Amino acid sequence: MPLVKIKDKYQVTLPAEVRRILDLKVGDYLEVEARDAAIVLKPKAVIDRGNKESWERLRELLERVHDQVGSASEEEVERDVLEAIRAVRKERA
Repeated sequence: MPLVKIKDKYQVTLPAEVRRILDLKVGDYLEVEARDAAIVLKPKAVIDRGNKESWERLRELLERVHDQVGSASEEEVERDVLEAIRAVRKERA
């Protein structure tokens, strides 16, 4: 298991293996949670409230996901949404 060091301003660098496994990119957001004696980081997607195009694409995506799986778990839906957001980001890059 990789070891990281807390630097100035309490910053840490995520190991390359973790970044690769989770497909993390510069600018991605992580939710931070203290759980017992652990720190849990979860990738999160953020949509600009003022960007109507992003909201419309998200709505369409959620409708497609619902139509395809109907009773999928919240985790499955969140994973599919994150994958779609990453795909859109790659298209724009």
